[in-house]
Amino acid sequence: MSRRRSPFLPLVVSLLLSLLLSILPLPKELASWRPEWVTLVLVFWVMHAPLWVGVWTAAFMGLLLDILLAAPLGLFASSLVVVVYLGRVTQRWAGIFSIRQTTALVLLLVLAGRLVRYAELTLFGVPPVELSYLLPVAASALVWPTVLLSLRRWTQR
Repeated sequence: MSRRRSPFLPLVVSLLLSLLLSILPLPKELASWRPEWVTLVLVFWVMHAPLWVGVWTAAFMGLLLDILLAAPLGLFASSLVVVVYLGRVTQRWAGIFSIRQTTALVLLLVLAGRLVRYAELTLFGVPPVELSYLLPVAASALVWPTVLLSLRRWTQR
């Protein structure tokens, strides 16, 4: 009888690493291209370990991100909750999708999170007016295959 290993350690390490990558200083030219690391890691875990990651995990990680990035409290938390909820709804599709199709799904999920944050920033009276606000969506889609294959390999050991 084979027992499935607990994903607890890879989950915690990958979430901490994603927080670190989110606050890591980048050159001014690359700062607007920073992928949404926490979102990508949460989407991976929602797709591959849905019993371990849910909206409460997303809310907690979002609050940590709000604090680390000095954002209004709840800004990242609410968008991550929406993304994780949508990821949970589309979880069944991810099992049969190719990497290319999963990348398109992740692009839509990250875009949904950015749009939630855009709406909240508009309510706060500080809407981002530059098109560069959407660059992290493209960057996240570009790095998704690497995140997917890295975490999948790490969890299968």
